[in-house]
Amino acid sequence: MTVVDSTIKEFDFLSPRNCSPLLYVVTHYNLLVVNYKTLNGITNYEFINQFMQEHQHQGLVIFDVPKDSDTLELKGWPNLKGVFYEGADQALFQKGFEAIDRGELWFPRAVTDCWMRKMLENEQQTILKSNNLTHKELKVLNLLFSGLECSAMADSLFISEATVRVHLHKIYQKIEVKNKQQARIWCKNNLKNINS
Repeated sequence: MTVVDSTIKEFDFLSPRNCSPLLYVVTHYNLLVVNYKTLNGITNYEFINQFMQEHQHQGLVIFDVPKDSDTLELKGWPNLKGVFYEGADQALFQKGFEAIDRGELWFPRAVTDCWMRKMLENEQQTILKSNNLTHKELKVLNLLFSGLECSAMADSLFISEATVRVHLHKIYQKIEVKNKQQARIWCKNNLKNINS
């Protein structure tokens, strides 16, 4: 790991070298900076997350990201605050670090565009699936998500357990899941959008 005193305009991780450290810490901004090429291969989510927690870094920055890479995979990295493409110069890094320090995020427009398109696509799919759900099925889904079993759902809705199971079977088909566990995961990701 290399510590970079970012009050100096010269960033060590931009210097070409044969062997570079996996992680860089930009001390003035309290950021962990990781080269894109080391993600998933040498570093992984758990390692980065643990390292950031232990050292109380304010955020993660990934640099040297190829412009043609799949940036959707970057969304999942812990506390990601910025992304810099390959070839970014020191002035751009300085500007990005200052923006992050002010509480902003620093992502290229193409990255945010890709993420937004995926989010909207997922939201539209959720709406299409949920539009097919009846009012009663939505009630059953909410009860399922709250952790109730069939007997408790039946009592809550004043229907038989058999009717609850019929509702669940229809719900599973409509939201394209196979069991309660998958349905609860679907609810976690989608119910807030449907209920609001």
